[in-house]
Amino acid sequence: MEGLINLRLGVVVMLDKKKILYQITKNKNFNINVSIPFSNLTINFLKDFSNELKKERKIYQYPDLIYLIFWTNHKKIKEIKDKFTSKNIKLGRGLIFHITPSNVPTNFIYSFFFGLLSGNSNIVKVPSKNFSEKDIILSTINKLFKRKKYVKIKNSNFFIQYNEKKENTLNISSICDGRIIWGGDKTINEVRKFWIPERAIELTFADRYSLSVLNLNKFIRIKKNEIKSIAKKFFYDSYMLNQSACNSPHFVFWVGKKNKIYQNRFWHELNNIAKEKFILKYNVAVNKYSNLIKNIIDQKDFQNIKTFKNNLYVIDPNKNVKNIENIRGVSGIFFQKNIKNINELKKFITKKCQTLTYFGLDKKQVKSFLLKNNLLGIDRVVPIGKGLDINLIWDGYDVIESLSRNITLE
Repeated sequence: MEGLINLRLGVVVMLDKKKILYQITKNKNFNINVSIPFSNLTINFLKDFSNELKKERKIYQYPDLIYLIFWTNHKKIKEIKDKFTSKNIKLGRGLIFHITPSNVPTNFIYSFFFGLLSGNSNIVKVPSKNFSEKDIILSTINKLFKRKKYVKIKNSNFFIQYNEKKENTLNISSICDGRIIWGGDKTINEVRKFWIPERAIELTFADRYSLSVLNLNKFIRIKKNEIKSIAKKFFYDSYMLNQSACNSPHFVFWVGKKNKIYQNRFWHELNNIAKEKFILKYNVAVNKYSNLIKNIIDQKDFQNIKTFKNNLYVIDPNKNVKNIENIRGVSGIFFQKNIKNINELKKFITKKCQTLTYFGLDKKQVKSFLLKNNLLGIDRVVPIGKGLDINLIWDGYDVIESLSRNITLE
């Protein structure tokens, strides 16, 4: 094997150069630096990243890169920083090892920014799957690392790619101060077999499902253009990442007296938007149809399946369905169910439920539902259209708080 990365204290991790797709720092010496959360250097780095990404012509082909630009712009990061308060002295923990998923092309950069904003050095295992978004992001990072003002960030952060090489995961885990694992339950349980130091912390972002709730009593009172607006926001929550993100909805619950006319209006509007904005590639279409068949087999019987050509499938599941955590759609397959009131929703919430997006509910209703129903799931409740927004409180973790350490001074 070739390529030595000198991490610290004489500990050396062996990495095959052919397996390192992007060795953004050319230095062999990898320095670990810690800083206060939201340091000026880090904030300026994210601002410049956003500005550089805007210059890439190809980004407009990838909506998730547009989200990334908005998330990293100076105004957004300043808003996040302003919400962060601490009475204690805070510093990064040291070296954070990020193991990111292969199904979401932009996840690795958000994880990196979580670590950076917390004041840490980072080793990020990027997805091995070929994504154009990944190439664009890393090319942008590389441009910033060539700037003299970011040499400190360049020399203390590293992006690597390797295919399930256990030796690399074991070695990096053995010297990290924190490990973040994104992925399915199987991936997390496999990585957990690799020891981390006693004082190292670990955050796991496991397989989750998300759903939407629409209040029919409010929905039937709005105008057609408002229905179109809601459908458009729902489209961005779900179709942008082919429903592969944990925060994309699969199930829609209609609260209130059943009204097929208005429910169908919503789906027709969504279909019209999908026809205009969603490109269904051949391999995606095959995967979508396979998913439909699998759901039919697994769930045995449905009350109704409504198809809008290949853009949209809407399924009414069995009346007795309760466990919905494994009922997943892809690229525009949705399941719907009518419930009389929001409290009926508790039957469908498990530990795996992450995000609830909603229309027509007030915050008092939602708060009461969350506090009075002994729920073990739901970590986010946001209006429809904000499902894909990434926040520094994620899956119930306060990420900055978790990835930094408090120093008391009296």
